[in-house]
Formats: sequence, structure tokens, C-alpha cells
Amino acid sequence: MSISKSKNSSLLSNFTKLINQVNIKYLDFATQKKFPTILKGKYSLSAITFLVIIAISFLFAETKVDSNIPTYTVKKDLFLVSITESGEIKAKKSISITAPRIRGALKIVQLVPEGDYIKSGDVVAKFDPTEAIAKLREAEAELEKTLSNKDKLLANHASKTAQMKSDLKSAELSFELSKLNMEQMKFEAEAKRREAELQHNKNELNFEKTKQTFESNIIIQRSELDNMNVEIRQTNNDLKKRQRDVDALTLKSSAEGLVVYGINWSNQGQKFQIGDQPWSGQTIATLPDLSKMESRTFVNEVDISKVETGQKVEVKLDAFQDSTFLGKVSSVARLGKQKSNQSTIKVFDVFIEIEGVSEILKPGMTTSNKIIMDEIDDVIFIPHEALFEIEKKFTVYLKDGSGFEEVNVTIGKKSDNFVIIESGLEDGDIVALRDPNKESLSEAGTEGNSVQMPENGN
Repeated sequence: MSISKSKNSSLLSNFTKLINQVNIKYLDFATQKKFPTILKGKYSLSAITFLVIIAISFLFAETKVDSNIPTYTVKKDLFLVSITESGEIKAKKSISITAPRIRGALKIVQLVPEGDYIKSGDVVAKFDPTEAIAKLREAEAELEKTLSNKDKLLANHASKTAQMKSDLKSAELSFELSKLNMEQMKFEAEAKRREAELQHNKNELNFEKTKQTFESNIIIQRSELDNMNVEIRQTNNDLKKRQRDVDALTLKSSAEGLVVYGINWSNQGQKFQIGDQPWSGQTIATLPDLSKMESRTFVNEVDISKVETGQKVEVKLDAFQDSTFLGKVSSVARLGKQKSNQSTIKVFDVFIEIEGVSEILKPGMTTSNKIIMDEIDDVIFIPHEALFEIEKKFTVYLKDGSGFEEVNVTIGKKSDNFVIIESGLEDGDIVALRDPNKESLSEAGTEGNSVQMPENGN
């Protein structure tokens, strides 16, 4: 501390000597040039220097405050009443490639890279066939067993039919013999004729019974064979189904196009990948029609009443901010839904049809969609940052020379970034974008800050 004080005293002493020397030379110069008496006093130079320093400091301070406050130049222009919502590009039409509708668990073991351009017939995905092949082998074994049973049935039928034919022939012969014998007994005694007649009747009944039994067995055998054929057809159909299930585990494209993975809602909304287990019928991938694209966005329940089909939309890609596409609202959902499981905010699906075709438009790209709900021409508007509410009145800080003046204004419609000023400002006025009263000399800022006029009020 003592060293510092010593240095300060030395500097002050040297500075005082320097001032005195300069003052002496000034007095000599003032006497030679015959300056007025007021300028030839002992401390005239010191006083003049002090006043100049004060004036410069004041001007510098004033300029410094003003230069730290960004401003906006008011201008009449087209004002757009709009809202901007984020969305995602998707094809208006697309071909869905879905998981096979088969029983059992499905597991993806092969998947064509997303973004590849494929042709009709190309393999898109394959699923683990282990379980399906096992069921196919079971169906093949069941068919072989059923065919074997048919062979046994046919052999049994053939044997039984041969036996019944023999019995029928024997009964027929007995009937014919008894008939012949009865004719030979015409001239025999009554008792013998009666005996021959009874034997003939017995043989006739046996023949008819054997014949009926034979015919009934033929019908039964035919029915058994029909049942066996039905069983074979069912087993064969099951085998074919099992084969179709195995074939269905290889998904092939029905058309050419760009591959876009589907969403696996069982995996936190991630896109499908190898190892995932989709359910039957779930969309694994799509082949979008890139000639007609749209942006799907969500509008909250507060603003949805302002959105109508046919409204113009400016669509910007997050990845290509310098590219803007024109579109229009093609559909608005009638029913709302929760924005997310963690939010109670209700949103509505809004689809925006994009005009024209561009190679940079790809499904899945995120978009910024400015939905234009109204256009008002030739009005004054300012950024929201330039509007302040003081004592329940809307106020702006109007540039007035080297300072700013509080001016009360009347506001009109608002957009995302701007608000219409119905009264209080004129074309060409300059307003502050920050409260000048809260600025201080200690705050650093970029000199000459200002906001340029946008193409329109949004």
C-alpha cells in the first residue's frame, strides 16, 4: 500500500508541474497575442481544459447510451397475421410394406438401408424363420401321416370288398341251387316239396341280406374315403399355409422407390432396426411418392380455430434455411390429442400440401411452417420487443434527437414477431427495442445497433 501511495503522489506531483509549465507558456502566448483579460488569468488554461473535458465526457456519455440501444425504423408494409409451427415432411401418397400377418413372434434379421432406391421385387426385410420352418416341418409330417392312413384304408377296403363279393356270390349260388332243386321236387312227396320250398326261401333271404350288406359297405367305404380325402386336403392346405408363412418372412417391394423406415412405437417411437420385434401388419417401411409431398404439423387448441383449409403457408426446411416452399393447408383434424404423454396440452393434426417438386424435399425432414391466416396491406407495425406496457398502457420509446421519448400507442392484430400500431407512430419513426431508462453506462453493447425492415410483418 505504501509503495502504491508513493507512486500516486509522485505521479500527481509530476502532473502538477507539467500543468504549471504549460500554463506559464500559455500566459506568455496570451499576452503576446493580446487575448482578452478573462483568458489571461492565472488559472484560465486549467479552467478551459476542465470545461472542454466535461463537455466531451457529457457528449460521449450521451452518445454511448444511445448507441447501446438497438432501434427499429418504422415503415408501412404488408402485415401477415400468422403462426409458425414445426413439422415433418412426408409423402402425400406412399406404398406401405408391412410385417407378415402370421402367428408367432416376428424378429427382423435383415433390413435394407434407409434411403436406398429399390426396384420392384427387391428384398426389403427378412424375419427370423426358425419358428415358421419348424411348423412347416410339422405340417409336412402330418401330411405324410395322413397319406399313409389313406393307403391303409384303401387296402382295408379292398380286402373287405373282396370278401363281401365272395359272400355275395356264394349266397347267390345257394339261392339258384335251391330254386333248381325246388323245380325238381314237383313230382316228389308233399313233405319233400315243402322242405325244398323252405330251403329256397331261406337261401333267397340270405342272398338279399348279403347283397344289401355289400351295397351298404360300399357306401360306408366311399364315405370313409371321402372323409380321408377331406383330411388330406386340410393337411395339405395347412402345409401350403405354413409354406406361405415361411415365404412371407421375406418382404419384397411391389414397386420401385426410396425406402423410408416405419416407426416402432414399442421402442419409444424410434425407427425400425435389425433385432426389433414388430407385430403382424405393422408398417416396417414405406416407398413414398416424391412427386407429391406434404408437411404434417400440430397446432395447439388455442390457435386451431384460426386455421382453415386453403390458407397459404410458407414452408422452410431446417436443413436448408435459404429454401422456402409455398403450400396450403389441405386438411385440419376435427379431434385433438395430447401433445405427449408428459403434457396435458391438446394439439390438432394439420396437413400442408407443398407446391411443386424439389430434389431436396425428403421424407422425415423437419420443417418450419408459417401458416398465414390474414394479410393486411399498408399498415404500421413494430417488433414485440419495441412495445412496453407501463401503468396498463402500451408505450414505445420514440427516438428524439439524442434521446428517447415515451409515446402511448394503440395496438391492433399481432403475429409471432410483430404487432400493428393503429395510432401513435408514423412511417419513418425510430423506436427503441430496449427500455432506455434501464440502460447504464456500464452496459457494453455494439454501437449503431438497429433492426432492418423485414419483407413483411412477420
